[in-house]
Amino acid sequence: MSVYGKLSLARVMLQQRDLKKTGNNKFAGYKYFELGDFMPAINDIFNNIKLCGIVSYGADAANLTIVDIEDGSTLVITSPMAE
Repeated sequence: MSVYGKLSLARVMLQQRDLKKTGNNKFAGYKYFELGDFMPAINDIFNNIKLCGIVSYGADAANLTIVDIEDGSTLVITSPMAE
C-alpha cells in the first residue's frame, strides 16, 4: 500500500476513535481538541500501519513529512506560518 493509501487508512482509523475535547474556551463557550487529546491515538495508528510523522519549521512554513517506513516513500504537507 502506498503512503497515500496508508494515510487514508489512518484518517479512517482516527475517525473511529472516541476522542474527547478537553480544551474549554470559557469566554466564547466552546470546547476544542488539545494535542494531548489526539496525538496518542495518531502515534498508535501510525505505529500500527508503519508510518512516521516528522514536523519541521521554517521561517515561512511548517512541514509535516509522513514517511512510510516499509518502502521509504514520503508525503509532505505544508502550512504557512504566522507571526
